[in-house]
Amino acid sequence: MSEPLLDNPRALMEKVAATLGGTAAGQAGLSGFVNSRFDRFFNQLFASAGVPPRDAVAALERRPGFVWLAEKPNADELGADGLWLLEMYGMTATTAPPTEQRRPEGEIGEVRSRDDLDGWFGVYSEVFGADPKGRDEWHRIYDALGPSGDGSLLLLLARVGGSPAATGATFFHDGLAGLYCFTTLEQMRARGLASALVHASHEAAQERGFGRAVLHATGSGRRVYAKSGYREVRSLPVLVSA
Repeated sequence: MSEPLLDNPRALMEKVAATLGGTAAGQAGLSGFVNSRFDRFFNQLFASAGVPPRDAVAALERRPGFVWLAEKPNADELGADGLWLLEMYGMTATTAPPTEQRRPEGEIGEVRSRDDLDGWFGVYSEVFGADPKGRDEWHRIYDALGPSGDGSLLLLLARVGGSPAATGATFFHDGLAGLYCFTTLEQMRARGLASALVHASHEAAQERGFGRAVLHATGSGRRVYAKSGYREVRSLPVLVSA
């Protein structure tokens, strides 16, 4: 599957596989990796046109994960329990600082310690419904790719009153900053935390010489990112396996 909007997550999954000992997709027309028994974010496959959705999902080996599709399937091509179709939106932006920025009701900081990462994972897992058993995998990933590793992955944590409230992640690869895992606890929303995390990601990208960013937004989330300067490029169908 050749889709420039997906080059960043494909590269991230390759690095995750090298760290966790993941398995590359072996079926014709599929690329990507199955890396985790617990966290669907670490299991991402990319299907070319002509690969039946059910066959692509079968390559996840009954693990939770995502399968990015070249084209939207019809209902007859799905029909599996624990499987649903999302329409994501590939969006890009420059990392230039905004002309105006709302001051968030909280503090934004980089994840630097194991305690920070535990706080980050607590918010991420609650909002995304991730299995708590995936926490150790995130520690291994951040040891390898974070500030004490090769520096390609930045995790950001927003705190309100000292308590973890929102998260973000940025992966730096091949001239692009890829934004992921932006979550906010329900009771902490409407405080400007998501926008502040996006701006902090852009600042970090600028410091590293990355002038452009890419992300994949849900239908409800794309309005938030549009306010931060993101432009919608096109929709991307993705199958989600529970």
